Amino acid sequence: MRIAAVLLCAVGAFAADDGFAKWWPEFKAAVAKNDAKAIVRGTQFPLPWELGKTRNIATEADFIAHFNTYFTADMRKTVAGQKPVSIPGDQYMITWHARGNEYSLYFKSQGGSFVLLALSEGPP
Repeated sequence: MRIAAVLLCAVGAFAADDGFAKWWPEFKAAVAKNDAKAIVRGTQFPLPWELGKTRNIATEADFIAHFNTYFTADMRKTVAGQKPVSIPGDQYMITWHARGNEYSLYFKSQGGSFVLLALSEGPP
């Protein structure tokens, strides 16, 4: 009976897998390598990006050219050490505090994979 319960849980977990668990380590590796092209692969622009005076990143080329400005050291540290949480709408997010604000990175399901959706900035 106990084995059946374990198998049911395993089947339920497999059925609920939306692919994020496979995608996330690939995204983390791209962040660790500072691979801006891989980070925004498939992402739609303009990209909502609330960071200081920045509110949107107009193009992929702009994101790549100014990667270290747009993707800060605290973001890289957060991606490396935090596990995203699932939120409604086939999305995931991670949240942290830096520079006196709260930041959240959002990821969404798109075309059988996931992409970077946005960065939000707000009061802690």
